[in-house]
Amino acid sequence: MAFSKLKLIVRKTRQDLIKSKQNLLIVMTVLLFCFLSIGIGFATYGENLSKVKEYRKETRENWEHRPDKHPHRMAHYGYLVFRIGHPLSIFDNGLDDYLGNVIFLEAHKQNTGNLSEAGSSGILVRFGTFSSAFILQSIVPLVILFLGFGLVAREREVATLKILNVQGASPRDILWGKILGLWQFSLLFLIPVIPVILFAVLMSETTDFGDIAARLAVLFPAYMIYYFFFCTLTVLLSALSKASSSALISLIGFWLVLVIFVPKGIQFVAQNLYPTPSRIAFETEVEEDVLKVGDSHNPEDKHFKHIKDSLLAKYNVKTTDELPINYGGFVMKEGEKISSKIYADHLKKLQIQYDRQQKLNEIFGFINPVMAIKNLSMTASGTDYFAYHQFQEQAEKYRYDLAQRMNDLQIENISNIKPAPGEKPAIISKDHWKRFPDFTYEFTPIKESLLHQLMPFIAIVFWLFICLVAVELSAKNLKLI
Repeated sequence: MAFSKLKLIVRKTRQDLIKSKQNLLIVMTVLLFCFLSIGIGFATYGENLSKVKEYRKETRENWEHRPDKHPHRMAHYGYLVFRIGHPLSIFDNGLDDYLGNVIFLEAHKQNTGNLSEAGSSGILVRFGTFSSAFILQSIVPLVILFLGFGLVAREREVATLKILNVQGASPRDILWGKILGLWQFSLLFLIPVIPVILFAVLMSETTDFGDIAARLAVLFPAYMIYYFFFCTLTVLLSALSKASSSALISLIGFWLVLVIFVPKGIQFVAQNLYPTPSRIAFETEVEEDVLKVGDSHNPEDKHFKHIKDSLLAKYNVKTTDELPINYGGFVMKEGEKISSKIYADHLKKLQIQYDRQQKLNEIFGFINPVMAIKNLSMTASGTDYFAYHQFQEQAEKYRYDLAQRMNDLQIENISNIKPAPGEKPAIISKDHWKRFPDFTYEFTPIKESLLHQLMPFIAIVFWLFICLVAVELSAKNLKLI
């Protein structure tokens, strides 16, 4: 009998919300903006993808059509690699607009990403971008508050709560009925978006259905729990308030704190607690440390003079001209090892600071569910910092392999004896450039991303548990009049 009363309240609450033309107009308007943002995201993604393909082709052709050259000159000629955003950036572009999408690779030097969207945009980009994720994370909760603030308080004002209780509905039935009815209505903002997102993402043809299905299987249940939190918050505050007007004011205050003030505040605190050096300062520190260890371009450098003496002793010769391998290439190969290791060490220290900032942000997901859903949404959409860091690592591996391959070609094919004036210069065939494979960026699997950033997922589940406990405790103290 109690279950039937609960079902009746759920159905009545849901139907009352759906019957209102004003509410349906709100739903249609929000969905229209969601679909519009998805359309804009799809067009932008397609345009960026087309440009990346064009520039990749141009870069590759320029590389392959370079004339016969000395391998070390080709190593310094460099290579451009491009990052293709995950297609779910159509839904949630996360940090993609703030991180570089192009890296110039060259010997002895590691460069960071350039050409971010924010770098070429006005100051308004700092306030966030227009995306369906932003609408679902920020606007829909506000709509839920406006639709549900009077679900209990208003019924208490007109004395219908007592009537429900007399008819056999317990306070627990009333609270759960209102929450579930409001929650089911809130899913009207979410469910229609799923097939549109799926269609748009699959149309991009940059990943397979399995990857998209796995990400959506994480993404949308998380949003369902997120809306359940706001429905619970709305109904419980309505139940605690003496009047519906005071419930509305309290709920708006909660929305401002949760959605605007806390996320921005924690971001500011994290940056100040765990500061990071500027790009120029970081590169200067790396360069200084490289010069302390050894300069591969300086013949008199102590470190490389030791290598020279060791090689001469190993091959039992007196000068580098007599070595069976190219001495310059061997030195450059050793220098590349040194500079890469030093850069990796500095980058690791920098990464620790970024990880600390991110961990603080994730910890506050247990205090603010808005931060939890933002972090999890970016992770599932492949637009978080971890995905960008994976791009950096893939690009660095490619750069190192490229530089060392050019050094090997110099060691194997270039003589130690410099050609005399009028003789053929020390070069190798351009066919070698074509044999080196092109760079291909691979998306980070969702499983790997979640394993490295499990806390937002746990935080979302934590808030579901908190909601269940809060409803059960509030039901015992619900005032019917």
